Amino acid sequence: MSREQRTIGRRGLLQGGLGLLAVATVPGCGFFDTKPAGSGAQVAAAGEKESPMLKALVDKGSLPPLEQRLPKNPPVIKPLEGKAQYGGTWRSAMLTQEDTQWLWNGLAYEPLVRWQSDKTGKPGYDEIEANTAEYTVDADSKEITFTLREGLKWSDGKPCTADDLLFTLLEVQCDTGLHPDGIYDAFASPDTGKLAKIEKVDDRTVKLTYTAPQPSLLSQIADGIFLREGAYGMLLPKHYFQQFHLKYNKNANALAKKAGVGSWTDLFAQKQNPWTNPDQPTLAPWKVTTALGKGSAVTLTRNPYYWKVDDQGRQLPYIDACRVEVVQDAQVELLKVMNGEFGMQYRNFGTPQNKPVVAQNRDKGGYKIFEVPTQLTNTMIIGINQTHKDPVKRALFANKEFRIGLSYAINRKEIIDAVYAGQGEAWQGAPPKDSPYYNEQLATQYLEFDVAKANQHLDAAGLTKKAADGRRLGADGKPVSVTVLVSESFPDHVEAIEFVKKRWLAVGVELRTQAVSEDLYKERVKANDHDAGTWTSGTFVLPTGTGGDHYWVPTNDGSARYGVGWAQWYQTHGKEGITPPPEVQKQLDLFTKARNEPDAAKTLDLGKQVLQIAADQFYYIGTSSVPNTYGVVKNDFHNVPEQMIEAVAPGIVHPEQFSIGA
Repeated sequence: MSREQRTIGRRGLLQGGLGLLAVATVPGCGFFDTKPAGSGAQVAAAGEKESPMLKALVDKGSLPPLEQRLPKNPPVIKPLEGKAQYGGTWRSAMLTQEDTQWLWNGLAYEPLVRWQSDKTGKPGYDEIEANTAEYTVDADSKEITFTLREGLKWSDGKPCTADDLLFTLLEVQCDTGLHPDGIYDAFASPDTGKLAKIEKVDDRTVKLTYTAPQPSLLSQIADGIFLREGAYGMLLPKHYFQQFHLKYNKNANALAKKAGVGSWTDLFAQKQNPWTNPDQPTLAPWKVTTALGKGSAVTLTRNPYYWKVDDQGRQLPYIDACRVEVVQDAQVELLKVMNGEFGMQYRNFGTPQNKPVVAQNRDKGGYKIFEVPTQLTNTMIIGINQTHKDPVKRALFANKEFRIGLSYAINRKEIIDAVYAGQGEAWQGAPPKDSPYYNEQLATQYLEFDVAKANQHLDAAGLTKKAADGRRLGADGKPVSVTVLVSESFPDHVEAIEFVKKRWLAVGVELRTQAVSEDLYKERVKANDHDAGTWTSGTFVLPTGTGGDHYWVPTNDGSARYGVGWAQWYQTHGKEGITPPPEVQKQLDLFTKARNEPDAAKTLDLGKQVLQIAADQFYYIGTSSVPNTYGVVKNDFHNVPEQMIEAVAPGIVHPEQFSIGA
């Protein structure tokens, strides 16, 4: 999957202030949870501004006073329900050790800049706000400046300064040893491909200067991409990590050998993972105490130097500890949800099929249900490879009449009823109606189940000859068959594709299914070794990275299942891959302009042009719109919105203000 960013634009000289950050009642959702009622929550004594557990350490002299631990101007987070009880443990689950996205989003969403809690995705910088740093962007999005909060400290009490940010940018993100496949293009000027000028302005400030607009950097930071791409929130503690970096420690390779890995770069990458390395200092509300892989759960305790306060000046977080149980099966998670074992959780169990039993057990489990409007735009899209290695298949798959005929042959209602519990509507791979990029043609074309139209278009594709068994014959005289890769990580696709198989065979096209692991799936697609593949469809956003929006334009050779060769051509500037048709080249040019355009209105217009070409090209065959998911929150778990969007959830609504108690 490519990195996918939120929409952002321009409004002259922009500034992210450090004022009040109030939690809204809309987005953010969580997947982590807590003890039942009466789980050790404590109310601070009158006038106390910190957790009793930290106050005890201060009284013993083993921790500095609160005023020495907070920054000069801490952000203020108002608790949603006004509940401000200290203590308790947030109990939750993750589905296998691979489910680290929820650790990042739930327990560590603290990038330089962040999305506002009421984010809607409208174009512009307006929904991005300061977090660990203030920021300014010039009118052309060529000069971006970050100024860290004065007095900001890491969880070990060491100051967080411009040296940390400079180290992260120059010695981590832009180090070719750590990134042998190339530096991420967010740090390069789009016109030349050369790295931005990165310089320290003062002890708290770093400036990036590009020779051309780079408007997507802030949105990518806010999206949490750099949380999961090897640099915690774009900010790593230099005083800790320099011991593993060859530039700062000539013995770094010896350290790596002692640790049993190949080189300093391998060791550095290991040490960057906070979930397996509890030693690294953090800026998150909680720090790891039991690492991932060291037991049946990841455990965390409060960061004594956490740098946010509530509207009464009390240090956050309210919750003392977190326990994230590692479960191996979604059904196990579902049972634990219904038993009321988690304080707040969503994802994995939140299917339409499970909702009735989750709802029926609310009283028994002592929890409420909250809705999570999805950011996905299709339950299952089928990408037929128009750049196939076999010239016969390539010519057939690139014939739009062929794809239209197959789309008409799908009975979407039976799939929606049988697989998705009757929820959703027939839909192509397209942005939703409330998106500023909504395109009615793209969303609604070729949706009806119409065998006559299916046959008409398949005939128009040249498939008029048939074998004795009714299968249509291709240009090579062989029966037409399409082998569709399905990732085992989408069990609903494994089920849904069987309905498609039956309907396609009825119009003379054989569908063969290969359900494979996600890793093998991606390997096959990237190698252009596939007829077709299914996936879900994400959100259209601009600006975005080089490989973004691949559902609608072939930008990413690991994800554009319908045109991997075209994506290789785009990514290598024509040196590799397959030259796209003129209209696809035009679309790629428009996309390049759109993702580098600093003006929000122009970006919107360019994006609409990109999607109109996607509608005309009809890359993906879609199935249906995606039902909203949902989560549960215990009755004694407070300050959680009733409805949340999926974007960086629950970090977007400040989990540090969640509270446990009666």
